Amino acid sequence: MTRDHAHPAARRKKSWPDVVLRARIRGGTMLLVEDSRLISASIRMMFHGSGGRLRRAETMLDARRHLTLYMPDVALIDLNLPDGSGIDLIRELASRRSKPQLIIAISAQIDLESQALAAGADRFIAKPFASIAQFRNLLSPIFFAAAENAEGPHVPATDTIALRDDLRVAADLLRSPPDAQRKGFALDFIDGLARCSNDAGLRDAVNEARETGSQLYLVQELHHRLDTHPVI
Repeated sequence: MTRDHAHPAARRKKSWPDVVLRARIRGGTMLLVEDSRLISASIRMMFHGSGGRLRRAETMLDARRHLTLYMPDVALIDLNLPDGSGIDLIRELASRRSKPQLIIAISAQIDLESQALAAGADRFIAKPFASIAQFRNLLSPIFFAAAENAEGPHVPATDTIALRDDLRVAADLLRSPPDAQRKGFALDFIDGLARCSNDAGLRDAVNEARETGSQLYLVQELHHRLDTHPVI
């Protein structure tokens, strides 16, 4: 079940009216640290109309480069990144004197919630997002006022081009030389992709790969989707 929690650290920050006013006057910036193009495209669509700016980093290294140039109002951080755990990035941000007004952890692995909150995240939300309203409430009141959260339970349509790109990345990850850490990242990436695209068959293939240690069936499933997915 998708959960969204406020962390006690949020109460130590400046008053919400001041935060909201300042963010709205200058537009506000959200830094999204997410390597999946499918999830990033979905978040970009849901963020549309906020009046803010969305900046994206695919890796922890890219995120750190962004943070040397500006401090976002909100940091939305995936916990499974190609070059490490987003929990480490959350811990770094939370320890800074100047930091985002909201640090939000996102992950398909809900068992990481307690670690993310302990590291300094203000909120945690499981992927996939349940609705546009849920996403906007997550960012309220910095980007979306309560009156603007009246969206229905629908979610953005799947970006087929982004999905195909992610499937290709997943296949490339499985072709890489065997390495325990990289293999773990690949399976987590594909599992998150399967959840966000509501692909039960792909999730079953990931679970089989974890249970048996063999990726043959998973590779076949990925290539089947790439062969049948339309190229636009």
